[in-house]
Amino acid sequence: MKKLFLIFLTIYSLAMANSNIHFVGDIKSYRQADNRIEFILDNALFNIYIVDDNIIRFRYTDKKEFSESPSYAVIFNDKKDVKFNFENKGKYFLLSTSDLIVKISKSPCRISIFDKNMNLLNEDEKSFGVSFWDGSVKCYKKLFNDESFFGLGEKTGNLNKRGNQYTMWNTDHPAYNNTWDPLYVSIPFFIGERDKKAYGIFFDNTYKSYFNMGASNNRFYWFGADAGEMNYYFIYGPEIKKVISLYTELTGRMQMPPMWSLGYQQSKWSYYPESTVRRIANTFRDNKIPCDVIYLDIDYMNGYRVFTWNKNRFPNPEKMLSDLKKEGFKIIPIIDPGVKADSNYFAAKEGLEKNLFVKYPDGVVYEGEVWPSWSYFTDFTMKQGRDWWGEKLSALLKQGVAGFWNDMNEPSVWGQAFPDMVQFSDNGFGASLRKIHNVYALEEARATYDDFKKYSPNERHFMLTRAGYAGIQRYSAVWTGDNVSNEESLRLACTMPQGMGLSGLSFVGSDVGGFIGVPSQWLYTRWMELGAFTPFFRGHSAINQKDKEPWAFGDEVEGWVRNIISLRYELLPFFYNEFHKSAETGLPIMRPMFLNYQNDDECYSNDAQYQFMVGDNLLVAPVLNETSIFKKLYLPEGKWFDWWNGKIYDGKKWIVVQAPINQIPFFIKEGAFIPMQDSEQYVGEKKITELKIVVFPSSESKFSFYEDDGISFNYKQGKYSLTEFESKLENQSGTISVKQTHDGYDTGRKDYFLRILNTGDVSGVSVNNSALKKYSRKAELENVDEGFYSDKKENTLYVKVKAEKDIKITYDF
Repeated sequence: MKKLFLIFLTIYSLAMANSNIHFVGDIKSYRQADNRIEFILDNALFNIYIVDDNIIRFRYTDKKEFSESPSYAVIFNDKKDVKFNFENKGKYFLLSTSDLIVKISKSPCRISIFDKNMNLLNEDEKSFGVSFWDGSVKCYKKLFNDESFFGLGEKTGNLNKRGNQYTMWNTDHPAYNNTWDPLYVSIPFFIGERDKKAYGIFFDNTYKSYFNMGASNNRFYWFGADAGEMNYYFIYGPEIKKVISLYTELTGRMQMPPMWSLGYQQSKWSYYPESTVRRIANTFRDNKIPCDVIYLDIDYMNGYRVFTWNKNRFPNPEKMLSDLKKEGFKIIPIIDPGVKADSNYFAAKEGLEKNLFVKYPDGVVYEGEVWPSWSYFTDFTMKQGRDWWGEKLSALLKQGVAGFWNDMNEPSVWGQAFPDMVQFSDNGFGASLRKIHNVYALEEARATYDDFKKYSPNERHFMLTRAGYAGIQRYSAVWTGDNVSNEESLRLACTMPQGMGLSGLSFVGSDVGGFIGVPSQWLYTRWMELGAFTPFFRGHSAINQKDKEPWAFGDEVEGWVRNIISLRYELLPFFYNEFHKSAETGLPIMRPMFLNYQNDDECYSNDAQYQFMVGDNLLVAPVLNETSIFKKLYLPEGKWFDWWNGKIYDGKKWIVVQAPINQIPFFIKEGAFIPMQDSEQYVGEKKITELKIVVFPSSESKFSFYEDDGISFNYKQGKYSLTEFESKLENQSGTISVKQTHDGYDTGRKDYFLRILNTGDVSGVSVNNSALKKYSRKAELENVDEGFYSDKKENTLYVKVKAEKDIKITYDF
C-alpha cells in the first residue's frame, strides 16, 4: 500500500509540475502612485487601488502588463482623493483608510483585511493565495467556521450558498430544478457574513468563472476564472445594506421605470393572430381584471426575422397598437439576437454590408442555428453594432410598441453556445467568445437602452431580459427564465428573486404560474399571490398547453385572482415609492429577512427564506404548498399587524397563521406608513385624487413618500413631489404630521384618507387645531370633505382630511 501511495504521489507531482501552476510569490518591489500601490512579485504584477474608504480593489496578472480593456460592469471611477496611509512595516506593508486596514505580507505576498479596530474580516489562505494555472486564475480565501455566503445572482438552492460550488456562464436551461447551475444570468458578486459583520467581493472577470464556497473542504473557499486577471473589489459594510449600496455604486443602479410596468403583465408563447391579442385585451377589461401589458412572443414575426411583422397575422400593427393603447395596454414584443441569414432580408444585408456581425478568426461570418434557422449575430461590443441595432428597434418604437423583451441572449443557439473561437470587437481590443459570452446580453441591453434615450429621450420605456452580467440592473428588468408549473418552482420564485436582490437586481420576478406545464387551480392562485408582491409581476405560459390567463381556471379562481391583482394596484403608490428608494440606494425591493434584521439569528434560518420583506416594514409570507391553508412564519422584533384579521402580534417569535386559499399572509410593522390608492384597470385609467395611508403608529416614526408623473424623466430636473409623514404617540394622544417638502410635481391630490391602526376608541380628532366632525359609519366619510370615524371593534381610526402642504392631525384615545 505504501508503494502504491508513493507511485501515486510521484505521478501527481509530475502532473502538477507539467501543468504550469504557479503562485504569485514574494514581493520584489513596489511604488505608490495616486490612489494605488503597484507591486512587482516573483510571478505576477499586483496593484491595489483605494477606491473608497470601504472599497479596495485587488488586481493581479501573470502577463507583462495589465489589460487596458475597460470593465463592462464598473461605471464608478476610482477616486483620487481618498485619504489613506501606506507604511512599510518590515515583513509586511500596512495600508489603512478610515474604515479598513489591509496587511500585505511580503513573503509570500498574501492579503489580510481588518476593520479599523483590527478585527479580521477576510484573508488569503496562507499557503495558496492567488495562483495561475494553464491560463486560469484562482484566489483562495480562508474559510471561517461561522461564515455564511449570499448573493451570486441568479442561483437556485438556499439563500446561504456555503458548501456549494457555482459557475458563471450564461446558460439557457429550460425546466431547471432546485439544483441546476449555471442559469441565464451571471453576477460574480457575493456577500460574506460572520459575527454579524458583512463584506462583499465582486470578481470583475467576464470569462467563465467559478465560486467554491467551501464545497468539499473546510479549509478555504475560492473563486477564479478560466482566463483573464484576478481582479476583485473588496467592499466592507459592516451592514449588508451598505455592502449592496456600495456594490451598486460601482456597477450602477436601476433607473426609475414607467409606473405602468409595476402593474400586471400577461404573456404567452404565443398570442397570434391580431384577433387573439384583441380578445385577450377585451377579456381583461370585460372581466374587470387589471392589466397593463401584453407580450408578443416569436410568432408575431415574419419567419422569426427580428424587426419584422407577419402581415398575415398582424396586417396593420400600427392600428392595433394604437387601439390597444387607448384601452390602456402597452405591447412588448420579444427580440432575439439572431438575424436570419437570408440574402433577401434587409437586416441581414445591412449587417453584412456594414461588417456588424461576429466572425470566425479567418474572417468568415459566424452562423448559428436558432428560431429563424441559420442566423448571424450582431457584435454588441462595438459601438457601430449597438447603434445599428438601436436604429432597427426605433422603427418598432415608432409603430407604437412600449418596450422590448430580450430573449435567447445568453447567447443561446441550438447546441447551447457559440464556438469559443468566435471573435468580437471588445471595444476595439479584440476578444473571443470566452471573454464576451457572459456580457453579450449586457451589451445588447445597453444598445436597447441607448436607443430608448435617442428615440424618446424624455419617455420611459420598459426592457425585460433573460440573460445578463453585473450591471444589467442599469438597463433592464430580469425574470428567472423558463420555470415549471410545480411547487419546487413556486418555492424558487420566492427565493431566487431575493438572492438576485442581494446581487444588485431589484426589478425581478418569475413566470407566474410556471412557464412549462399546467398548474392546479390552487398552485396557480398561490403563485399569483406571491407574484403580486414581487417587483416584476407577469403571468407566462409555453406553447401547446392549457391557457393560464386569470379566467382559465374557472369562476372561483378568477375571482380570487382578480382580488389579488387589484390589491397590487391598490398598493402601487407603496411599490412605486420602494422602486424610487431602490433607484436611489441600490437596495432591493424584495428583501431577505436578514437584510432588515442582520442581528437576528432566526432570520438566517432556512425556513425564514420562504418569507420576505418588501421595503422596511411590510412582511410577506407566501404559502408555497398548493394544498396547505396554514403558514409558519417568523416575526422579528417589534409589533406586527395581520392585514387580514387585524390581530397584532409581538415579535421575536415563530407563529402559525391560517391562510385560506384566497389570502396571502402579510403583516405591517409598528411604525409603518403604507400609501395606497383605489384600484384601477390600468395605470393612468383615472386621475387619483385621494391618497390612502395605512398607519401603524409607534412612539415616533417617519416616512418619505415620493411621487412623479410616472412616465417621463422630468423628475431628474426636480419635477417630483416629496411628502414627509411623521407619527408620534405620547400618553393617551397621537399625532400625525404631513408636510410636503418638495413640490416640483402637481400630484392632483384633493384629500388624504388615513387608516390608523391600534387606536382603541378615539373620542376626538383635530386637524391644525380645528376639531373634525365624528361620523357613525366609515361609509359616511366617502361623501364629505373631512371627518373621522372610530371603529372600536377594529381598534382602528379612519380620518379624512383635505390635502394641504402642512397638516397636523391630533387624536385622543
